[in-house]
This record gives sequence, C-alpha cells and structure tokens, in this order.
Amino acid sequence: MTAALKRMDFVLLILTVCQILLVRCEEPKLVISPPLTSLYAPAGKPFGLMCKGEAQDAEDGAFTDLRWINPRGEDIQEGTPGVKEYGLDSLKLSFVNPKVDDSGTYKCTALYSNTKTLEVTTNLTFYDDIKFEECEAVQNLVVGKEGKVNCRPVGNPQPSINWEKNKQRIRSERVAVTPSGIVISSVTPEDEGLYIVEAFVPATGTNRYKNITVNVLTPPRIIELPEEFIAIQGEQYTITCRADGSNPLTYSWFDPQLRDLSSIEGFRVDGGLLTMTRVDRNAGGEYKCKVSNPAGEDEASLNLEVQVRPNIVQLDNLTREEGKVAEIECRAEGVPRPTLSIRKDNSYTPLQEGQEERIVLSEIEDGDFSILRLQISNLKRSDDGLYYCKASNAAGDAEKAGHIEVQFKPDMNLTPTTTVKAWSANPANLSCVAEANPNATLSWKFQNEPIDPSDERYKIYGGVSYSSLLVQTDRKSQYEVFGMYTCEARNALGENSINIFLEEATEPGQVTQIVFDKVTSTTLTFQLMGPGNTGGLPITHYIMKYRLASEPEQASTIVEWAKDMPYILSNLRPRATYHFSVAARNVVGDGPWKTADYIMPAETVPDPPTIITEQETISNFPDRFEVRWEVPNDNGEPITQFEIRYLKVERGIKGWSQVDKAVERTIRSWESNPSYELVGLHPDTYYKIEIRATNKIGNSQPEHVVIRTRAGEVNDDHTSMLDEPVISLPIIIAIVLVALFIILVILDITCFFRFHCGLLYLLRYRTCGRSPEKMQGGMEEGRACKANQRNGMDSRPRHPFEDAPMLPMRG
Repeated sequence: MTAALKRMDFVLLILTVCQILLVRCEEPKLVISPPLTSLYAPAGKPFGLMCKGEAQDAEDGAFTDLRWINPRGEDIQEGTPGVKEYGLDSLKLSFVNPKVDDSGTYKCTALYSNTKTLEVTTNLTFYDDIKFEECEAVQNLVVGKEGKVNCRPVGNPQPSINWEKNKQRIRSERVAVTPSGIVISSVTPEDEGLYIVEAFVPATGTNRYKNITVNVLTPPRIIELPEEFIAIQGEQYTITCRADGSNPLTYSWFDPQLRDLSSIEGFRVDGGLLTMTRVDRNAGGEYKCKVSNPAGEDEASLNLEVQVRPNIVQLDNLTREEGKVAEIECRAEGVPRPTLSIRKDNSYTPLQEGQEERIVLSEIEDGDFSILRLQISNLKRSDDGLYYCKASNAAGDAEKAGHIEVQFKPDMNLTPTTTVKAWSANPANLSCVAEANPNATLSWKFQNEPIDPSDERYKIYGGVSYSSLLVQTDRKSQYEVFGMYTCEARNALGENSINIFLEEATEPGQVTQIVFDKVTSTTLTFQLMGPGNTGGLPITHYIMKYRLASEPEQASTIVEWAKDMPYILSNLRPRATYHFSVAARNVVGDGPWKTADYIMPAETVPDPPTIITEQETISNFPDRFEVRWEVPNDNGEPITQFEIRYLKVERGIKGWSQVDKAVERTIRSWESNPSYELVGLHPDTYYKIEIRATNKIGNSQPEHVVIRTRAGEVNDDHTSMLDEPVISLPIIIAIVLVALFIILVILDITCFFRFHCGLLYLLRYRTCGRSPEKMQGGMEEGRACKANQRNGMDSRPRHPFEDAPMLPMRG
C-alpha cells in the first residue's frame, strides 16, 4: 500500500515538470475576440473585433505593426469604420453601420520582437435581421369568403416560417401557408383568434415572433327600413335604418339627388337615424340608407311621401238683400287634394245638397285646388251669419269663416209692448225696437202728428234701431198725452211702423165678494173675489180692516195680504160680531172698500193636533219613540191637556188592525212644541199613535200616525242598549273630582320637596317652626325642636314663608 502511494507521487511530480517546460516553450501568437473562426453579426448594427498579441514572458511593446486587412486584401485605416489601438499589444476593428457586402475573411497581422511576422484570420458574415413586412397586428376576414392573413418575414439569410393559431400549429386543409401569409379557402367564425408567425434563421440562431389578431367579420345587412314613409310638410320626423353585422357599422344617408345628407342643412344624421328638422314640400322621393363595415356594405331605399295640410286660400264675405241669391266659394289646396264642407255657425252638421231647395252645393277641381261653391236662393234673414269652410285630407284639417250679410228693411216685431199704462204724475216710457240691416233711423208721431222734439211733454232717447219716448203725464196735460203713438223706422231698403197705445191706469174697482171659507170659534179663512176693473194694472195686495161691530172705526185692525196668499184671521172672539172691510190695491193706489159683517160661532172643542212625525217613520231605537205635534186652535177655550193612546198594529188587506191592548197617557204640561217619549216598545214592531186635544168643552177629533221601531236588543228595563250610558253622569263627575284631587296632591308633594312651597310645606313649618333648609342642620336641632314642644316653650310665631325662597308674583 505504501509503495503504491509512493509511485503515484512520483508520477504527479513528472507531470508537473512537463507542464512547466511546455509553458516555457509556448510560441507567441495573435488572438481575435470573439474567439471564433466564423462570426455572424446583424447588418446595420455596430460591431467590433479585437486583435491582441499573446506571448510568454513578453515585454510591453513586443508586438508591433498591428494591422487589420479586409477581405479585399486592403489595410483598414483609422476612421469610421476603422481601427483603433487599445494599449501596446491590441488593435480594435470597428463597424458602425455594417452591410451585407462587408462580409468576408478579415486578417490581423503583427511583428513580434521586430523579427517574426504573426497573423490570424476570422470569417465574418453580416446578415439582414428578420423583418415582418405587410404584417398588421389586427387583420379582418369576411365570413364565407376566401381570406388571407398577410405577414411576410424577410431576412438574409432567408428565415424559415412557422404559423400557429391559439398556440397550436395550423394543420387544416382549408389553410395554405405561403411566403407572404396564409390563405383560408372559406372563412368561418372559428377562424377568429390569435395567430403567431415564427421566423427562424438556423445559421445565426435568430428567432423572431409576430402576433396577429384575426377578426372574422360579418358583412352588414339592413334589417329595418320602411319601404314607404309619410311626412307632413313643416313637421320634424326621424327615420330609422337598422342593420346587423360586425362592428363598426357606418351609416350614410342619401336623398333623391344622391347628396350625402350628413352635410346638408335641414337634415341630421346620427348613425342609422335620419332626422328631417322641417320637411319641405318638395322633399319627397327615394331616400337611400347605406351601411358599411370592413367586411362589406349594404344599402336599401325608401320612398318618402310628403303630405301638405290643407290651406284655404279663398272664402269671401258677401252682402245681399233679403230675397236675392247669395253665392260664396271656398278654395283650398293641399296634398293629397283636400275634401271640402261648409257649415253654418252654431251648427256642427255640414250643409248637404238637397237639404233645402234653396241650397245648392257644387264641387269643382281647378288644378291643384279643390273648390266648393255654396248658392242660396231667396235669401232669408235667418241665412245671415258666419259660414265655416272645412278642408280635410290625410295631413290634417283647416277651417276658415266667411260671412253672408243679409240686408232687410225694418222689422218692428222686437218692440216690447204695444200697450203702456200710466197714470197722473207718473211718467210713461214707450220703447220701440226696429230690427234692420242696414240700421234704421226712428221717429215718433202722436195721433198721426210728428212729435216736436222741443215739446216739454216728451223726451226722446236713442234714434238708431232703438228709441225710447218718455211721456210726462202730469194732471195739467193728461188729456193731451194719452192715446196712440206711432214709431216709424226707415233704412235704404224701406220703412215700417208700429202703434203703441198709452192708456191711463187707475185704482182698482171694488172687491166683488168676501167669502168666509173656513170658520172656527176663533179663526176665519177668507176667499176674496177680485174687482172686475183692475184699473188697467194687476192687483198686488188686498187690505183688510176689521173690528168688533160695537167698536168705533178708529179701533180697526189693518191687515195686508199679498195677492194669492192664504187670507186667515186668528185670535177672534167666539160669539162676537165683527165688521170686515176689504180693498184691492195696484201700483196706482187702493180701490173702494167692500164691507161685510160676520157673527163668530160659540166656543167648541179644539181642532185636532198636527203631528209632526211622518207616517211609518222608523224609530232610532228598538224600544222607544218620541212623538211631536203642534198645538192646535183651542176654539175659544184653553186646551187643558193632550191625551195620547198607542197600540201595536199589523198591516192587513183591509189596512191596520189592532193586535194588543192600547196604552193611554195624559199630558198636562207642555211647551210651544209638545212631545212625548213612548217607552217599553217591542223591537221591529208597528205602533199606531193617536193624539187628542182637550178643553173644558170636550175632546178634539184624534190625529194619528203609524211608526215602526228599529230592530235590536233591549235590556230587562226595556231600555235600548244603544242609548243606555255605560256609566252614569254622577259617577263620571266623581271620577273626575278624585283624579283632580290626586293630581293636586302630587303637585303639592313635588312643590314641598323641590320648591319649598305648597300646603304641606305650610303645615310642616307651622308644626316645627323651622324651614326645611334649617332642618337639614342635623339631628341636634331636630331634638331641640321636639324638646321645645314638650316643654311648652314660648317661641315667636313666624310667617309661614319666612325662610322659603321668594316665588315669582302672579298677575
């Protein structure tokens, strides 16, 4: 083992010695960096080579005359490109912008120790780097068509090409790879995606990639555009053109002159929307919508029809005389041609041909105008007025009014009256109205003699179509003004007149008869037969004076009744003789008196009471009902009581029949409108109630009414549960008083502890003689207070609020 180790050590020693000898014997040389016999560098990019001398134990400057020689055998001088020294033993060759033509073998030479020539060579190849020509990052294909994805990698040397889609090598029969790209025979949506072009130069190891995004586009197709569109002149409209296809979609609109409407005034294009701000009358025709995208384009047309609202250009006013012929013409234009109709004011129904024999309607077409001619024969005054012509078409309606004025001579039929009543010292007003066209002027005559405007008995107002004559009828001239007055009216077509009689009115005559219609012991109801002569004016009132026959005239009582009112006297004395005088009155005055005497009958039983309750009234309660009545005439003797009788009844074929015993009650105290509450009734039951009035002579005839109680439940006391209070009034008052007392106690306790005032505070102070503030000094003062009380010590009385804080004064 030891011998083997010794042999190995010897071998190592021998190897070390040999290595030292080899190094010492190494020859000098030139070395090119990069240290490759063949170099590749891209053209157009700066590149450099370094040539350096190497020798064992060489002194500085041992390598001289360093030179670079190009492939053509020429020395490369200093410059750009050129050479440059790097120290004593190195020379750099620089290429600033090398070209492919600069490729070749480059040699570096030098002298070693000025005696030995050294040289070294390298093969340098400049190549063009890989470029991608016609290779856009985003490219579009059209579905269903042949498509090409363009990308041409170029370089020197020419690179090899590989295509991938979505990181997968393309292996499809539909795809052909060419030097300038790939060709797809029939594009489908699946061909969309990310494509990668790889270019590789094996000689240089250059590898380049290019990403291309491929979109598969669908050509546009217009799916919405009306074939026809109707617009009205002057209005604003928007037409919609809509297409499907791949975005971006670009819309264009063209008018019948093929002008691009995006730049034409009056039109606004917003994508597929075409807005006509104000449609012109001549804007009709064929409009085209064109849609395009990178995949193609599509277009469609619509026909625009412009309608024009009707416009009535002629409807004249006309003036004709009564009995003549009137003809008016309505002329209108519009698109489409309008239809016309004419109606009279205050009528919504158009005039029709044959409506009257006097009316003829004619329709005429004149170029673009529609004409409707109205002819009315034998004009009447009722034909006067406005006539409305209406023009209608699909675009709308228009209406215009024309006037037919019918002239006629004066007509006096509107005069208010032909007889006027007046009396002494009361002026009379005679009015005359003349309806005429043109207006008429009026004048007055009395007894066929013209009235002098200066006559003081008359005053004339108006004068054109209306005139009023004020006649003074004082006693000095009354026989000169009553009679026939004539109002005359004139215009250009003729004249007319009317007679108005001014008659003198007087007081009415004597009342024809006084009839005593209804008589009781204390009341009289009259019927008065009016006078045969009313004095020319209506009776307004009747005046009655009455007195006891034994009393003087001055004791008469006067009563005034309006005509046609009930004539009733009450509170008369039984068995007394009365003297009655009646006179009729009109606006002129009172007529003569008509007198009559009448002896009142003796006292008798009262009149029947008048029950206020209506028949078959339903009570508000199931077990009681309140009946009310009016106090009747007592007929000379005071009413002493009312007797009430009520009983249960049922309705039968022959009327109401009694089904239970009657209950009777007597009322001896009442007010002006007496009432009585019936209790203990049965729910949902009919009751008959009878009431009699009684005086000392006897009972009146009964007055009765039938009522019905309401359905419901009653308690044991026969009182309606709906009306019975849950808590009686005294209990409610007691509860309120207790609650009030508790509130006051709480307030007093609060005031005692918080504000040191109140009733408890006063009692405590009087008992202890100390305020609560001083009591808080401790138990000692408390014991002293109690001791003083026990010993009967005389202490000065204090004011109850002496130590209390001052309270605000109450106003």
